[in-house]
Amino acid sequence: LIIGVVVSSNSERAAVEQRLAQYLDDDKQSIDREAQSSVITDWVSKRVAKTSFGDRVARNLARADLKFKAGEYFILIVVCILLGGLITWFLGNQHWISAMIGAIGGAFAPGIYVKRQQKLRLRKFNDQLSDMLNLMVNGLRAGYSTMQAMEAISKELPSPINDEFRRVLQEMQIGIPMETALDN
Repeated sequence: LIIGVVVSSNSERAAVEQRLAQYLDDDKQSIDREAQSSVITDWVSKRVAKTSFGDRVARNLARADLKFKAGEYFILIVVCILLGGLITWFLGNQHWISAMIGAIGGAFAPGIYVKRQQKLRLRKFNDQLSDMLNLMVNGLRAGYSTMQAMEAISKELPSPINDEFRRVLQEMQIGIPMETALDN
């Protein structure tokens, strides 16, 4: 029963993500994602997407507002390990210990970068909360519905708060209840 509930919730979340991807109009991304994908990243993404670890990595990348798939992120880690090991091997007089130190540093570098980006985005979001609350309260006082006030926020305020409210609105427009959309 527990396994069924977990699989059901994960598949429901994946279905919502697929439906949202059809309606998202991301002006920032002018590069065609299909032309950018490769066989290796697609294969890794399919394998990683089935695991809870891949789901957690995808969530962390989304929180950092990085446009990577989980498979691309894992390939980036492998490349950083190889490059870090190779560079420190040359700089460390071609000693295997220096290569190992560089490889370990390369393994942790992408994770450190993602955490840093998450903190920066969260700080920006927190700085915009007072403006968001003012705009929401003024909209509700003017007679807007909650959804109309959230739409005003998604249009008037800068990123990252407008991105989050735009996503909530899009989820609500495809039929997801407001509580679930706000949780997402």
